[in-house]
Amino acid sequence: MGLPLILDIALGLIFVFLILSLLASEVQELLTTVLQWRAEHLKLSIENLMLGGRTSSAAHQTFVDEFYKSPLIKALNQEAKGILPQFFRGIIQSLGVTYRALTGTKETFGGEKTGPSYIPSRAFADALMQQLGVDVAAQKSSELLLKQFCRERLEMIEGILESLRNSLGDDSVLAAEFEGLHRQLREITDNFTGNRVRLSQALDEAIAQLAQFLDNTEIFLNQNNFSQEIIRARLPFLRQTVLQRRVEPTIYDILGLVIEDRTDIPPELLEVVLEMREGVKYIPPNLRRNILALAEQVQLRVDNLTDGVNQLGLEIENWFNSSMDRASGVYRRNAKGVAITLGILTAISTNSDAFLMVERFAQDTALRNAIIQSADQLVRPQAPGSTLDPTLPPDTEVPNPFPPLGTPAPDAGALPTGTVAQATPSAPTAPPIRSDSELDRVRTTMSEALGDLPLPIGWGEANRSQQLPPDANRWLMVPRIIAGWIVTGLAIAMGSNFWFDVLSKVVRTRNTGNPTKPTPSD
Repeated sequence: MGLPLILDIALGLIFVFLILSLLASEVQELLTTVLQWRAEHLKLSIENLMLGGRTSSAAHQTFVDEFYKSPLIKALNQEAKGILPQFFRGIIQSLGVTYRALTGTKETFGGEKTGPSYIPSRAFADALMQQLGVDVAAQKSSELLLKQFCRERLEMIEGILESLRNSLGDDSVLAAEFEGLHRQLREITDNFTGNRVRLSQALDEAIAQLAQFLDNTEIFLNQNNFSQEIIRARLPFLRQTVLQRRVEPTIYDILGLVIEDRTDIPPELLEVVLEMREGVKYIPPNLRRNILALAEQVQLRVDNLTDGVNQLGLEIENWFNSSMDRASGVYRRNAKGVAITLGILTAISTNSDAFLMVERFAQDTALRNAIIQSADQLVRPQAPGSTLDPTLPPDTEVPNPFPPLGTPAPDAGALPTGTVAQATPSAPTAPPIRSDSELDRVRTTMSEALGDLPLPIGWGEANRSQQLPPDANRWLMVPRIIAGWIVTGLAIAMGSNFWFDVLSKVVRTRNTGNPTKPTPSD
């Protein structure tokens, strides 16, 4: 058997595998959409992240379901508008409900019919922190700290002013200036409460106003030549106390108030903290431990509460991304198993015996020539001399369910997930994806070829008689047929993108008389 004949047989096999893999990919995509495999796997991965992979109580499951009801998460579950899209969506959802009812599978999305198939890590972190009440607790604690700081300093200054006024017998001494200081501190507090300034900036501004008032008080005493030596002696100590900056609470302290059973709650925060604790009373123990561990790491790297809240969000993002990287690998393995199963079922349903195809291609010259012409037409749609760049969308290739941060979901039904390693300048560039029109052209070309070519597949009488001749030993032939189906099924599971790329390479190898510029995949 010469090399040209081997290439022709390989070309025929690859051509058939490409046809069948396109069919299997459509079936797999339909099942993925109807059964919401990607969205369901994402939900289960998040449950595993929060619950720790252990059997948990219904109360802890409720916490995860409530997380999915967050406006930030629900906004990612976009549905098509219009009567016709909603009609078809209703049919798909009904099929999914029927499947779960028949198989006894529980409702994955906590009472909802659908769930998002893509959650960016930023949205996950924001939704989780919102559910835990981190921002609210941090804001209320900061407001309390700032108000206490201003109130205590005003009381200290008012005490020394009372002493000064009593010694002079004049209650109006520095009264206007003190009222101005009170007004300035109240304005600073209002600015912080309205989220116009950060806590550190508000404290700096308050200290600056207090320092200016003390300077003015000292100047006033010097200018009026009052012999108030006791008050003059108290000013340096008052200045040192008044201008001492309060230590901000850490993000670990804030989380401890909310998700730990601490009793040392400031009375001013008691109502707010109890209300937030009610919302997180079913927080899974695994999630509580992980969040507190992240907060403990954060407080060692930041010096104020605002930065602590922001850094905690970044740490939650990284935690989510790391978990979704592992979940992505699990999804790919599961999807590959589904692809192999569908491939074998496709091979059986179409009676595609790889060993019979090899025999037919080796014996039938006319069939080989017809396939060669169809394959050449398929991979050379461009004008003569143009560079081949054959690439099909990775349909039966297992989609990455968790694309990188900032990357849109593969499609409306694609399972997005956390992250994959970010591309670097030295990383190889992925092959370009053909447009939908080019994919339609490939399918049209193959449909025309299927109408003209007597491919050695199917349950027709002619194919079955060649596959299992009347005088053949069935005990030997049947296992060979089953093995042929399995080989074909495994080949189908490799995906149409793979077989189209191989087909283009074989065509170029065979047509060595027309050299072309090698593609990056070579």
